[in-house]
Amino acid sequence: MRTESDPPVRDGLSGMVIGVPAARRAAETARLIERWGGTPLVGPTVEEVQVEDPGPILDATRDVIQAAGWSVHLTGVGTKRWFDIAREHDLLDPLLATLHRARVVARGQKASSALRGFQLEPEWVPEGETSKEIAAWMQDKVTPGDVVALQRHGEPVPGLSGPLQNAGARVVDLATYRWEIPLDREPANVLVRALVEGKVHALVITSAPQVRNLFRVADGLGLEQELTGALADQVFLASVGSVASVSLHERGLAPGLEAQPPRLGALLRALAAARDRVLEKSGPGPRTA
Repeated sequence: MRTESDPPVRDGLSGMVIGVPAARRAAETARLIERWGGTPLVGPTVEEVQVEDPGPILDATRDVIQAAGWSVHLTGVGTKRWFDIAREHDLLDPLLATLHRARVVARGQKASSALRGFQLEPEWVPEGETSKEIAAWMQDKVTPGDVVALQRHGEPVPGLSGPLQNAGARVVDLATYRWEIPLDREPANVLVRALVEGKVHALVITSAPQVRNLFRVADGLGLEQELTGALADQVFLASVGSVASVSLHERGLAPGLEAQPPRLGALLRALAAARDRVLEKSGPGPRTA
């Protein structure tokens, strides 16, 4: 529900082109941008690819069933996929029985919701929904020999698994998908060129891999250096939260804003409210992306 302090819906992003490198929620992001009066330029840089061979996941699941005292869940979609694979191979009941006895941690709302769908209640959810918070909370609670099931997203999480291993725990890694650049790179190519050519006012970032792959696409076009300059000097960077911002910091870039709470709706509302700051960096001129 809007309040009197909210900026008018049709004014916040009016006249602005907003870059969207997301894939999974690209349509929803585009609709929100349009709701605030902006023009979305969607160029997905990330494609979620499910693992083809379930063998390693099944082996890890059997290991978890036998020994896990902790289960950490970073994503809702990954948790559901793990449980679906277990069900397909008659392992879901013993897996859930183990997890009901284990100490369960969820990174955020989506992972928590997925767990509750299987009558699993997280013992703890970090306020900032980051793996770093989970590592800090767990590293003095796990003991040598503890087995921790780690349901992760599409890339390794050394900032979480490392501290747990240093505390003596054995981490069982479970990844049901990986992140790749889409086979059809042309929409991402268009987005990179538009960013470099000054046709985009702001870039909306909802995951770290989006930025990493954006630079991979730029490298393929011979525009990596130009992209860095554009994002540093001309394009306003709006991040859904500190986890997504990591990939910007890796490039020496800083987001102009981070959403609080780390949700897509909050991100677009904050971007609309930051209209003056966006135009201060990007310039007020119209864009033709």
